[in-house]
Amino acid sequence: MEEWPQGSRTAFFVHPITRSPDHPITRSPDSGFTLFEVLISISLTGFVMLALLIGLRVANRAWRTGEARLRQVHAEAERNSFVVEQISSLVPYKVTSQDPHLVATLIVLQANAACLRFVTSYSSVFRSHSGLVLAEYGIVESQRGNLEVALRESQVGDSDTLFHRLVSSVTTDPETAVTVINYQPFVLRPSDMLLMAGLSDARFEYLDPHPDKDGRPVWRESWRSTDTAPYPAAIRLRWVRGSQEGEQIIPVRAKPLPPSPFGQ
Repeated sequence: MEEWPQGSRTAFFVHPITRSPDHPITRSPDSGFTLFEVLISISLTGFVMLALLIGLRVANRAWRTGEARLRQVHAEAERNSFVVEQISSLVPYKVTSQDPHLVATLIVLQANAACLRFVTSYSSVFRSHSGLVLAEYGIVESQRGNLEVALRESQVGDSDTLFHRLVSSVTTDPETAVTVINYQPFVLRPSDMLLMAGLSDARFEYLDPHPDKDGRPVWRESWRSTDTAPYPAAIRLRWVRGSQEGEQIIPVRAKPLPPSPFGQ
């Protein structure tokens, strides 16, 4: 058995690190970590925590964006469903003015590219009430310069009040002797329901199933009701928002009014 040199055994236990060729430099279990190693560990832990924090923020932002888009999709689906139901529930309605300055009888339907007014049995405001509702859709310009589609609903009262709410004047075409109804302009009010916003273009169009010339159905920018064709076959809302284009076609189920027994 090899003898330890005198004094070497004491030196071996005094010094924590061995330097013999047979034993590589090792650390004593009681020596701990150096300051440099502690700083490296703290730095690595900080980088890991920073990466986790950034990942959580990105995931949270993506989740909120997805939720916002989902809510927008649901809101647009509900809006489209409501508009289809309300326009499809158009009710044939005719009013006669008792005002001597506005003598006329008209079918309640103003239909042009920027405004659509009609009487319906379906409402978002007066669902708990019985009776009919005057629905007024207007395409107006916002303060930002974009177009907005707004809806105004009001209960149908007596015929004279309804007539004055819709008509501003009544004239007669000197060439054809046809009565011309001039409607009140649609001016946006704070109480109106905003259906669409941020549009660069929007318009209503009306399907004529029986045009005069080639016999093919055509979409018109305005509709003038007559006794033989009081309503279009369908109403289309076309819109442009940024690079997106869309349209919504709603069939009109209303039938012509039966002739009055009093000849009106």
